Amino acid sequence: MSEKLTEQIPESISERRLDMVPHFPNRHEPVGFMLRLVKALHTYGVPSYELERLLTNVAEQLGYGLQCIAVPTSITLTFMLEEDKPQTYVIRSNAGEVDVDKLSRTMEVAYAVINEEMSTVEGANKLNEITRSKPVHNRYWTILCFMLVSASIARIFNGGFLEVITGAVIGLSVGLLVNLAGSRSETVANLMPALCAFMASIISVGFNKWLGLGSTYIPIVAGIIILVPGMMLTIAMAELATQNLVSGTARLLGAGVIFIQMTFGVAIGSQLGNFLFPTELATNLVLLPTWSIWIAILATSFSFVVLFQARWSHFPWIIAAVCIAYFVSRWGVKLMDPASGAFVGALSVGLFANLAYRIKQVPTATIMMPGFIILVPGSIGFKSLTALLEHDIIGGLDTAFNMIIIGISLVTGLLISSIATLPKPKTKAKLGKPLS
Repeated sequence: MSEKLTEQIPESISERRLDMVPHFPNRHEPVGFMLRLVKALHTYGVPSYELERLLTNVAEQLGYGLQCIAVPTSITLTFMLEEDKPQTYVIRSNAGEVDVDKLSRTMEVAYAVINEEMSTVEGANKLNEITRSKPVHNRYWTILCFMLVSASIARIFNGGFLEVITGAVIGLSVGLLVNLAGSRSETVANLMPALCAFMASIISVGFNKWLGLGSTYIPIVAGIIILVPGMMLTIAMAELATQNLVSGTARLLGAGVIFIQMTFGVAIGSQLGNFLFPTELATNLVLLPTWSIWIAILATSFSFVVLFQARWSHFPWIIAAVCIAYFVSRWGVKLMDPASGAFVGALSVGLFANLAYRIKQVPTATIMMPGFIILVPGSIGFKSLTALLEHDIIGGLDTAFNMIIIGISLVTGLLISSIATLPKPKTKAKLGKPLS
């Protein structure tokens, strides 16, 4: 988004820069630095248990006692110094778009302050520079990669050539809507899951009328896969597992609302599509050759680099993460069951992310997020709600139960691998053991 366009769009309260809040601590003061650091981390989607743990280490390094409570829509912090009364601050903030590069750079600032390699003044200036920096990849590349990842996911979900083409068209349409319309209106942005699902359903039903698809469901899910809150659902369950009950519950309900919006959009879109493009033809699904899965994996990995704002130097690692998530999880499903496949896949991706950081300091978020897009049970939950809307109560509840079991398996694999979605540096010995 250009500077001119940014100036035309009024910021919401949650997006408001702390520098613009009257009487707020200056960014170069230790407290001002920590407040801006915590908001930046929260905006980039750091889980509550990691955010609270990291901020406590930063505060201790700067000589402050800290009590921190982070939930998906706000952060409450109380700072304590021996000679002063406690000071409490509340920050209104929502998670923003995924930006692995800015997240990684922000984490580097936090750990540099912890290790006394950077002062709070330098850290505050660096945070300001990171916030104002342009994205690594512009929105035109992002729109293209919406199309590319949707086509690739359609193949990964065993769609045929026509399903891949339909998924690509839906992905392009969703990318245009998200990047052009969603950035101009907060109301439209809040309704984006329902609008995209509605549009995806009409396109899929229309293509079924003209081309005769083997499945209208595969292109719909592939086209809106980036918007499905599967990662949000997994983080919510991880927060619940680590006793962050308020944050986990709020995030779980937030993911549920997005699922409901998408299901409503699909239901209305399918009904309208069937009215506009009636068809009674039933076409068998024609599978693509087995080797095409490698092209889909390569294209998906390429798209994830752009969509998650990662750097091209991390491209080989993302390819490896997607391959591990796909092949290991399917191996587990084949030998055991879907829940076991999800567990083994999450464990493998977590261990690989840890290994990549130890060897080449690749941010673990760069590995975890692409891997979990392939693993998360978001599309299963979406299918469950769709079945309920179609009055298939038994099938819908059965699918929902499977989604919960798979989600628990993913979180268990994540926790056992002792990996968070953040890099872990070598902190100084006086601070105790590093963050886990």
